[in-house]
Amino acid sequence: MPLLGGLYHAVAGWPGLVKVVTVDAMRVLWVPAAAALVIAGCGGSSEAPAREYQLQGQILAVRPERSEVVIKHQDIKGFMPGMTMTFDVKDASLLQATQPGDLVQATLVVGETAAHIGSIRKTGHAPLTEPPPASLPPALAAGDLVADAALLDQAGMPRRFADFRGHRVALTFIYTRCPVPNFCPLMNRHFAAVQRAIASRADLADVRLLSVTLDPAYDRPPVLLAQARQLQADPAIWTFLTGTPASVKAFAEQFGIHSEVDNEDSAQLIHNLRTAVIDPTGRLVRITNGNEWTPADLLAQLTTTSAPRN
Repeated sequence: MPLLGGLYHAVAGWPGLVKVVTVDAMRVLWVPAAAALVIAGCGGSSEAPAREYQLQGQILAVRPERSEVVIKHQDIKGFMPGMTMTFDVKDASLLQATQPGDLVQATLVVGETAAHIGSIRKTGHAPLTEPPPASLPPALAAGDLVADAALLDQAGMPRRFADFRGHRVALTFIYTRCPVPNFCPLMNRHFAAVQRAIASRADLADVRLLSVTLDPAYDRPPVLLAQARQLQADPAIWTFLTGTPASVKAFAEQFGIHSEVDNEDSAQLIHNLRTAVIDPTGRLVRITNGNEWTPADLLAQLTTTSAPRN
């Protein structure tokens, strides 16, 4: 299963495991910490064979249009503690006979950086005691003007989004403490690859890359500067942005981003993944959800976006 991005929070804590909760497609995944630290380069090594775990729990929501199911499950022996999570279901027929409230036994198939439900068996039914997570806010439509915002860059300098008008812009949202390779670190790796292409192509010389943190309380300019240096971000092309929680939240929500602190653990951040292309007049060209886009996809979108007039 490719995890589709969406809302998630990532927290280290359980021995040898890293917790990832996705909520745009509201999934939760625990992966080996060693795998979660593999954040170098776009290529990466081949994945280890998938493992299977048995889980028991109650279905909170069924979303056949997304091929996913939300399950509040018990501890999974040898793998992870009980929690509420959303899983991809590759075989859509598994969802046909399920409904909220069903008690189930299921097989969780876990790869190195992805997971899905491989089988579901109904064992009973009970009233729901926990609602599924909330839906996402609406987003701008293509052609809409992106609202300005007062932000700070990785050097601590005030930057307004309007400062980037006159450039084609690719913008994404990140979380520097996210440890899972195919979430925020993947956005960074993709932007690094796009930066290399921009640097070598005269037709893309005006393009600017913006990575906006959704954890502004932690991701202050020194933290973003350290990440920018780690990624070899050229400040003439790629800017990391933070700001006050209110300014970041208002700016991000227009792209359909939802960001919040987990009520049960204030150290856990929940947010979704969206990447936008904006034209030189500051109008939205396109929003891509999740993490399934590639650097080539983004470069194609930027190439077909009108360049600024000289």
